[in-house]
Amino acid sequence: MEPKIDVYDDFADEYAELVAKREEEGIENEPLVPRLLEVIGNVSGLTVLDAGCGEGYLGRILARRGANVTGIDISPRLIRVARSRDAEGRIDYRVADLSQPLSDYKQHFDLIASHFVLNDVYDYQGFLATLSSVVKDEGRLVLSMNNPYSYVVRNHLKNYFDSGRAFSYRGLTLEGIKVHFYQRTLEEYLDAALAAGFQLQRLVDVPTPEQFFHNMSDKLLPRGYQFPYFMILSFAKRS
Repeated sequence: MEPKIDVYDDFADEYAELVAKREEEGIENEPLVPRLLEVIGNVSGLTVLDAGCGEGYLGRILARRGANVTGIDISPRLIRVARSRDAEGRIDYRVADLSQPLSDYKQHFDLIASHFVLNDVYDYQGFLATLSSVVKDEGRLVLSMNNPYSYVVRNHLKNYFDSGRAFSYRGLTLEGIKVHFYQRTLEEYLDAALAAGFQLQRLVDVPTPEQFFHNMSDKLLPRGYQFPYFMILSFAKRS
């Protein structure tokens, strides 16, 4: 049976509260966001899509940096939270499944940013195809994700090629947020992006954050070992 594709809607309040705590602590304490923003670069004056925006965390950062942001997410409850946290109404929010065509925004955006979304999307091929259709020629897509090899390296998965299998996010589950992601190979993600008309410009490996070594004892390799825990991919839309 296909796992529920809008499962974050069931835990919207809990997830939004968790993100709010991280936002209060500042992006400099985030394990990935500063590097993601570095790869995204200057957004002043750009029309930007926050793809899978959730409660709006990344979109708010980009809006403060001068971007004209549209946030789209499949979860109505998270979109309501995002609107409530955008008191000035600077960001345009919409509920939609980005795995389905979005004709209203055809070749509309200069840049698409997506933070920790691709792993969670059941129809990742449809997702990337939609993003390609709404970004301008020569526009960019920058996304962050959990490293596809991570669950194998951490001994939670024996077969890296067991593609499409759903796993619970262990850390989020401990917070009462019972959501899942899908195991897929890097080859599958890159093939889908290339088929959608994107060209890979940059791949950034992000090492294991130091604070993660203090979490569950079976979560990581022993202290002193390192591997790319997260990954950032930057693409350009071929004209």
